[in-house]
Amino acid sequence: TYAYKSRYLFEVNARYDGSSRFAPESRWGFFPSFSGGWRVSEESFMQGSPFDNLKIRLSWGKLGNNSIGDYEWQATYSGSNYIFGDKLTSGLAQTVIANQKLRWESVTQTNIGLDFAILNNRLVGEFDIYNKVTDGILYRPGVYATMGNKTPARQNYAEVTNKGLEITLGWNDRIGSVSYGISGNFSYNKNEVTKYKGELVRGWQQNADGSSTYYTNLGEVSTGDLQRVLEGHMINEFYVLNVYKGNRNYFNADGTVNPKGGPSDGMIRTEDDMKWLQAMTDAGYKFYPKQGIGKSNIWYGDIIYADLDGDGIYGDDDDKDFQGYSKTPKYYFGFQTNLSWKGIDFSMNWAGAAGFKINWYQSGENSSITWFGYGMGKDVAYDHYFYDPENPNDPRTNLTSANPRLTMDKAAQVSASGQHILHNGNYLKLKNLTVGYTLPKDWVQKVCMQNVRVYVSGENLLTITKFKGIDPEMMSGVGYAPMRQYAFGVNVTF
Repeated sequence: TYAYKSRYLFEVNARYDGSSRFAPESRWGFFPSFSGGWRVSEESFMQGSPFDNLKIRLSWGKLGNNSIGDYEWQATYSGSNYIFGDKLTSGLAQTVIANQKLRWESVTQTNIGLDFAILNNRLVGEFDIYNKVTDGILYRPGVYATMGNKTPARQNYAEVTNKGLEITLGWNDRIGSVSYGISGNFSYNKNEVTKYKGELVRGWQQNADGSSTYYTNLGEVSTGDLQRVLEGHMINEFYVLNVYKGNRNYFNADGTVNPKGGPSDGMIRTEDDMKWLQAMTDAGYKFYPKQGIGKSNIWYGDIIYADLDGDGIYGDDDDKDFQGYSKTPKYYFGFQTNLSWKGIDFSMNWAGAAGFKINWYQSGENSSITWFGYGMGKDVAYDHYFYDPENPNDPRTNLTSANPRLTMDKAAQVSASGQHILHNGNYLKLKNLTVGYTLPKDWVQKVCMQNVRVYVSGENLLTITKFKGIDPEMMSGVGYAPMRQYAFGVNVTF
């Protein structure tokens, strides 16, 4: 550690860690770090400037991770059954594939920051920009079934990069006998898998005979289902069908059906929408998963999906697409306030998140698929699409609802994994509110006390969100929500 006139600051640290979980030739890891700071406000040329404090920071550091099993670099044996003659016999077998080239997983982070204070330290702020790279991630990839029942070897397989910024601003002041403070914070993080199993390749390829075949290597270079891990994308990015979006110009000038002219929100709502769907079907286009028109197939109030690969089949597996969102927020933010006046104190803390989606389409809650013996969500029960072409004046008619028609078909059109199952999870929540009162000292000292404060507080009191599930902070449609709590207390100092 070095500091010169409290103006130039420098610190260096280094670790040399060893772990028996790695082979001798890769057992040790060197993990250095350094940080430097320049207090610009202490320079002579800053005299008379509005800054009470101005500091520039730079840091770089590296850490290691060895969170794996104890003997994964060695070939180990364990009990295993095998056939000897016509009998099942106990024996020993190598059940785990070894990897002597295992090494430390490393996390390298670079950070550039700025601290400032102006107006007699009433306004303070911090700005940070960072780049965090996790390299050599210890991961156990899959192996082909020809390897039998052996557990695949763990490898230093992947790399993940996180880039972002963090901002904090605060104001503290006093007006007469009132002291108050306001602060706010904001952060943004971009998460990306920068190395995994290779890049995604998908598209139409020309065959030797002149025909075309759609090819994708998705299954080879990614893992997951509705949330997938793929190089060049965020971790666990949602991968679902896009809902069809048309321009409602159902037919071309020559009378042929217009593939781009269907319903604007993907739901078959009107008789014109149904005529278009029928014409598309007659022209040879297919709509998955039901592939037919009728009450037991695709009907008024059903959703259709986009044809991403352009093969004339709407809503098959090749039409799924990455959505640019996961269940992890891209943005976090919050603000805090405090105030005190003649023994009365007040504080509250707000926190929120944005830039994420929640996978929620649950029977008995918000799904339009109903099951015998199950309840039904109130919002769906009282607001769902309904239209009977044989009785257009039915009082139950509802052509504008965002909720599809009710059905008892578990394999209905809405059962497909499409964008309709993803919901905006953005929220702002009042995490804590506290009001207290400190009794005058001349009162409490009469009973041999130094200080007495009574207070009442509440947690998770209010959530501002468009999400209709239990609580968006869970980042899930079902589960245990954060508790709303109230407390009353007394702090006594003798």
